[in-house]
Amino acid sequence: MLLRLAVPRAAQKPLAAQLAARGQKRVETWFDTPERALGRAGLRLSIVRRGRGWRLRLQTPTALLEVPAPSAVPLPAALGPEWAESLGALIAETPLEPQFTAELKRVTAGQVGVSVTLETGTLATETAKLPVSALVVEGPEALAAKTALALAAEHDLRLDPEPLPARGTRLVTDAPPPVMRAGPGLSGHPSLDDAVILLLRACLTQFTANWQAFFTGDAVNAIHQMRVAMRRLRSVLGLFARHLPAPEFAGFRAEAKHIAATMGEARNWDVFTALLKSGPGQIFGAEPGFAELYAQCAEQRAQGYQAVEALLTSQGPTLFVLALEEFLARRGWRGALPPESLPSLAAPATGFATLQLTRLHRKVRKRGKHLRHLPAAARHLLRIELKKLRYATDLFGGLYEPKSRVRAYAEAAAALQEELGTLNDLATAQTLLARLGQSSLPAARAAGIVTGWCAHAALAADRPLLKRWQDFLAAKPFAG
Repeated sequence: MLLRLAVPRAAQKPLAAQLAARGQKRVETWFDTPERALGRAGLRLSIVRRGRGWRLRLQTPTALLEVPAPSAVPLPAALGPEWAESLGALIAETPLEPQFTAELKRVTAGQVGVSVTLETGTLATETAKLPVSALVVEGPEALAAKTALALAAEHDLRLDPEPLPARGTRLVTDAPPPVMRAGPGLSGHPSLDDAVILLLRACLTQFTANWQAFFTGDAVNAIHQMRVAMRRLRSVLGLFARHLPAPEFAGFRAEAKHIAATMGEARNWDVFTALLKSGPGQIFGAEPGFAELYAQCAEQRAQGYQAVEALLTSQGPTLFVLALEEFLARRGWRGALPPESLPSLAAPATGFATLQLTRLHRKVRKRGKHLRHLPAAARHLLRIELKKLRYATDLFGGLYEPKSRVRAYAEAAAALQEELGTLNDLATAQTLLARLGQSSLPAARAAGIVTGWCAHAALAADRPLLKRWQDFLAAKPFAG
């Protein structure tokens, strides 16, 4: 496991002193074609200068290959005939060019099986330069996570989830960091023990991968994806807590809920503003009061985004992620099981998944009974249970065959959730509208228009909602 922590200037000297090791200079230059043929293929090719020698490094999505190099010029042939052929097909006759260079002073020390390295220096292209100050902790998962957690708490460090090559590529292309959506769920034949790690770690990856996009990219979608990651995480923790009575699950769920709630405020104002512009504002936008509503929404939205920024720049999320990583690495749920139950962890995850999917499906059907006559509060509870079922379907559906049946069920559930989501957005709009000050008659008139529009839209949503409910009831569950 490799973990990167951003190091503020004030912590550099204390950390260097704590490591008590001599620093070494390291210069690494990454190469690609002008059209970035290697980068688009998910490959990173670099030359590392160490002392008087060079090393050629090739990083793929799943592995790292490093060999001696005769000079500072990258020669794919040094990687062996197979890679030379593969890279040659990508590069063709196009010459490799230096893209960016990291010049770093690295202070490294070993700590009980873990390598801890303080990197300070610069990451530079021909036209731009960025400072680098990071602590890299590398070693066996449990030790690396435990060491990173202790160092982060001691020196007030934050996670730095963006690798140097990705940062360098952004520096070259001037492209915003990508927003990461939720990845696919389980596939193959994982054990229940492995499923806990795979699913929870996937949620953490989605969460941290969007941090940089929030600060320097598509903040709207970054918040949405981070919130989705925390909701999926809470759902998965809740499912496993029913079978694995580890007390830590409750604490992690509570922290995930806090993070999602903080981001929910910003997200709600984004959705409400979009609803205003695409709905009543499109028809009645000439009413003078709408300008005042938009201005107040912008102010509330700014406050929501400030709260998210304060959260992500605080130490809480870093400690939360590292603590959960440490828990996963040591498989902390095992200690909560009696010895006779431990063999169940080696059983295929499909058995556990079938029990949970069947239970959630029945619960949704029960909640949705007499849907036409359900009050708003009961429909909201139905939406919550349906969302749990959707997450479980996305996460465990890949374990089942035939795929067409899984897909049909997932699509029916998604369509129903979308209709319930529309009703929830309309109800949330009324709540947010009540929080806006209506100090002028035009603003009060605009608010009345929005209230009427939302009420009418909610009534009109009943027919498609009932249709989606019937489609869901007709879809055959794929588990069980």
